[in-house]
Amino acid sequence: MAARLGCFAALGASLRRELALLARSRWDLFLLIGLPLVAIVTLAVMFRPGSFNQVPVAVVDADHSALSRALVRALQATPKLQITASPVALPDAMTLMRADRAYAVVYLPPGLEEHHARHEDDAVIVYFNAAFQTVASQAADAAQTAMQQALAPPRLKELAHLAGFHPPKVQVSVVGNPQASFELFLETLATPLVLAMLLGCAAVYAVGREWADGTLARWIADCGGRTFAALLGKLLPYVLVFWLWGVAFTLYLAGMRGWHVAGSLAYLLAVQFVFYAGVGALSAMLVALLKDLDTALSVSAFYLGSGLSFAGATLTINGSPLFVRAWSAVLPSTSYVQIQEQQWVMDSPLASSAVPLAILLAFVAVPLAVAVWGLARLARSGARAVPLQATPTPEGWLGSFMHTLHTVVINRPIVLTAVAAVVLYGFYYPSAYSIQTVVKIPVAAVDLDHSPLSRSLLRNLDATRVVRIATQVDSIAEAQQLLRADDVDGVIVVASGLQASVLKGQPGGVSVDLKGAYLVRARFIGEALRGAIGGAMAEIVQPLAHVAHVGQVTVQQRALFNPDNGYGSYVVPGVASIILQATLLFGVAMFMGLKRERGPWRMSHRAFLGTWSAFTLLGSLMSGFFFGFVFWFQDYPRGGNLWGLLLCVPLFAASVSALGLLVGSLFERHERSMQILAGTSIPVFFLSGLSWPFLAMPPLMVALAQLIPSTTAVLMFVQLNGMGASLHEIAPKVATLALLALLYGACAWLRLTAPPAVRSPASQPA
Repeated sequence: MAARLGCFAALGASLRRELALLARSRWDLFLLIGLPLVAIVTLAVMFRPGSFNQVPVAVVDADHSALSRALVRALQATPKLQITASPVALPDAMTLMRADRAYAVVYLPPGLEEHHARHEDDAVIVYFNAAFQTVASQAADAAQTAMQQALAPPRLKELAHLAGFHPPKVQVSVVGNPQASFELFLETLATPLVLAMLLGCAAVYAVGREWADGTLARWIADCGGRTFAALLGKLLPYVLVFWLWGVAFTLYLAGMRGWHVAGSLAYLLAVQFVFYAGVGALSAMLVALLKDLDTALSVSAFYLGSGLSFAGATLTINGSPLFVRAWSAVLPSTSYVQIQEQQWVMDSPLASSAVPLAILLAFVAVPLAVAVWGLARLARSGARAVPLQATPTPEGWLGSFMHTLHTVVINRPIVLTAVAAVVLYGFYYPSAYSIQTVVKIPVAAVDLDHSPLSRSLLRNLDATRVVRIATQVDSIAEAQQLLRADDVDGVIVVASGLQASVLKGQPGGVSVDLKGAYLVRARFIGEALRGAIGGAMAEIVQPLAHVAHVGQVTVQQRALFNPDNGYGSYVVPGVASIILQATLLFGVAMFMGLKRERGPWRMSHRAFLGTWSAFTLLGSLMSGFFFGFVFWFQDYPRGGNLWGLLLCVPLFAASVSALGLLVGSLFERHERSMQILAGTSIPVFFLSGLSWPFLAMPPLMVALAQLIPSTTAVLMFVQLNGMGASLHEIAPKVATLALLALLYGACAWLRLTAPPAVRSPASQPA
């Protein structure tokens, strides 16, 4: 019987034991040092520009007049845009958009100058590819602003002279992020969540291998029977290392990049430690409750990976289904992101963080108590994990094909990862974006004018789906205090004398302050505000313009390939390829790691082809389920080019399967696939170019990203499903996927096959 140790002695014994295990494992060290470094550097380099310019657009000039040429010059002078093509007809421009060579198309209709000279109504149309919403919407806004400025002065001067009015000016300020930088917005959001996923996988594996290897009771006995101290000693290296990575990332952004923490840096770093401690405690609890390392790793990746979608950092969860709001509440990332926004961007009083901090502390205390209780019971029971099954691979193509599918089916972790997870994600992930747009964001209003125009403006704004006037206060200082205290998401100030200035033809204004930590919300609020001002002004402008017989040339935006411009219809079709790649890659790598565990893992050439074919078929079926049933059920853009999908889906599945076979053969045990690879999903998504364009990334990063199948697949499947792109329009992407399938297939073939003399007799046919 082991000697009874004091609490600190037991903690020290467990700590020394864990450090010894870490020192003997290159994969554990890679997970603690290599992967966090790669993830942080990748995100830092990617988002370093903060914004993007020179977005490719096409212009169709059907007027060929002095006015249309002036509008083209105005577009060329806009830093955000780069006119890369001037097709003769609109269908040619749509081809460029489907081929991913233009994010927006500006159409200047025939007779534009004549209608403008005669003060007749007409419209310039900006078509933008809403399937690539982040980039295309900014390009469309820049084009609209440039042309409105080019068109507006003579018209407004004449209207002011005839009708005696001047539209109000709108001053929009992004508090805490005045440059509206995506570096501050996305990097501070993604990096801590990536580190949390890596920590979760590391901590689950550290605790779970004691159960899987049958050493749980001995570990606790070596620590004097003190389960609590033993668990703290085991988790401490992982929590501390990942917290130090978080500190390094924070100091990099706050120091080297100059994004100073508006609130308390010390408080923010302390909260980060609590956040990572909570992730460690949750990981241990999963092992204790699920009693299975594979399942705990899968659930950990599923649970922690949802933080980016369900934390409310992009779309708010206001108006979301009950499940979404409940799931968001049980994620530690939700509370952490809220505190980070308050301290880094808004300089909120510490009291504002009291509730989310209490929730984070609960995420430490409750799971830790459950884990201690559960692990102590498992140690006393003496139960052992049930091993997975993997017999030697048959020699022939058909035999290995059937053997592979059979091995997937009889091993629960593999079938859950490669099949069941795809079905679950098809309903689970889209629920985070079911409302498609931000809904009823609370704002504070300060009406210093108290006029019919100001009341109409605020009434129109409150009537929108996006904004809710949560409160009206009497002073700007009071509204700013509400914003810093995180009680509202924005402040709208209607200047004194607004209506009088409008009627006198003098400039008057409305100022808007928005939170810089949530740029997606800021964009939707800005759109709602423009609509509200337009509606309020219409009550004055249109009757006067009608009396004066003054027409107007307007600039209209039209969303293509995502007609409602919904955020979910933009994000989910792209993320679908990431989900399909991750589940297939994890499952194949797990299969290959299991082969290495159970004995002979090299195979004949025909057996390799059979195994590869089986996983290619499985990946194709899961892709068909997602692109077919799930997209239909969720009503996402789909089926634009069915024959193209039938060709490209097997190419994608083949490239991912080959990569999984290659990577899985490097792992000495099957659990490593989930432990090492799960935390890479978020950086892989950003490298796809969907939400952050390639034009803002360094060329070397773009080139290296092409080695990941999903980098090509994300954009290609969006083009095929939602845009109906032809094979000719996506030919470079098809060629890239085919080359990746050949490259990884050849590498896996060289790695996994061996001459008959080298293979074990057990793998020979009977």
